[in-house]
Formats: sequence, C-alpha cells, structure tokens
Amino acid sequence: MNPVASASLTCSTRDAARLLGVSVRTTQLWVEDGRLRAWKTPGGHRRILVESVERLLEEQRRAGVIVGPDAFSVLILKENARERRALQALLSAVLPDCKVWAVASGFEGLIRIGEIRPDVLVTDLGVTGLDFFRMIHSLIGYVRERRMVVVVLLAAGVDRAAVSARLPEDVVLLEPPVDGSELAALVLGLLRDPQRTVSMQPPGLGASG
Repeated sequence: MNPVASASLTCSTRDAARLLGVSVRTTQLWVEDGRLRAWKTPGGHRRILVESVERLLEEQRRAGVIVGPDAFSVLILKENARERRALQALLSAVLPDCKVWAVASGFEGLIRIGEIRPDVLVTDLGVTGLDFFRMIHSLIGYVRERRMVVVVLLAAGVDRAAVSARLPEDVVLLEPPVDGSELAALVLGLLRDPQRTVSMQPPGLGASG
C-alpha cells in the first residue's frame, strides 16, 4: 500500500488487536502470514488497513466465532501433526463459539499460552522437551481472573491412577478413544463452572508439583 494513504484508512497494531479480540503478537503474526494487510511508516511503525481488519472480523462472524474479551479459546498441544490438525478441525466444528488454536511443542505452547491466555488447554501426556508434570502444576497455579481448564489426553495402556496422583486434582484426564462431541460438551461444562473464578497469590511459573 502507498505510505501516503489516509490515516483514517489504517489503524495501529494495538487497535487491530483490540478489535479482533487477540493479542498484539497474534495480530503481528496475522500480518506476517498475509491475513491482515499492512505497511510501515518511515519511522518503522506498522499501520494495518482497516479494510482488512473488517474483512477478518466478517470471516470470524460467518464462522460463528465470538470476538472480544469474553470469547472462549482453546489451545491444543499435540506433537503428532495429523492428529493435531484433526482434533483442531473437529473442535472448531463442534465449538463454533470458540477460537481453537494448535501448537506442536511444549515450548511453543508456553509462548502461545502467554500470548492468547486460553480458557482451555488440551494436551497429550508427556510432552517431550519439558518436565510435563511441573509445567501443568505451574500453569494451574498461575494467577488469572479465570482458572484455565486443563484436559490431558492419555495414551492407551497408561496407568490413569498413577498419572492422576502426579497432577492437580482439577485436571481432567481422558482415555482413548477421544470422542470430539463428548470432549466439546465437557469443555463447555467446565467453562461455565462459576468456580473457575479464582483469587490466589501467584506462585510463579517456576513452581514444582
């Protein structure tokens, strides 16, 4: 876009993030992957075309996505690419009022949790490269206005009781095979639980379980 375009036709990254109900970093990623159109001023500030923001908002509305601070969001942490894509597509279809994200690694998952503050984390047991149980204890204990729901997907043959003993009591364990509709109903029920509103002192992300 021509950099002399009227400022009324563009907005800042922060304003676009507020309109779309996502983080500034997510908005920057959407610019980089082409979902939003933008240009930079001579001073290096990014300006986003309001038209592209409105187009993305319309796409979200048609898809049944609720935007804004009250929207529900789900983050899937699954290392198997085929299974990850399938679960994301399934939950997106049965949870039209939720934004469903997906990541492939524990480190990426921690970054995305900080960016989008999901209401629900759906993760495989034993994510490689991290102390899984310590990570879950830290995420559950991290202070938030609303407690993040954590759903752990167990593999076949795993000792459920042994896993449960090492996790916070409010973590939900699901054994295979995972039924998408049942998982969606479970997620919605947990999201609507008034006990999710919490008030606690932050133990910090270095806490151990």
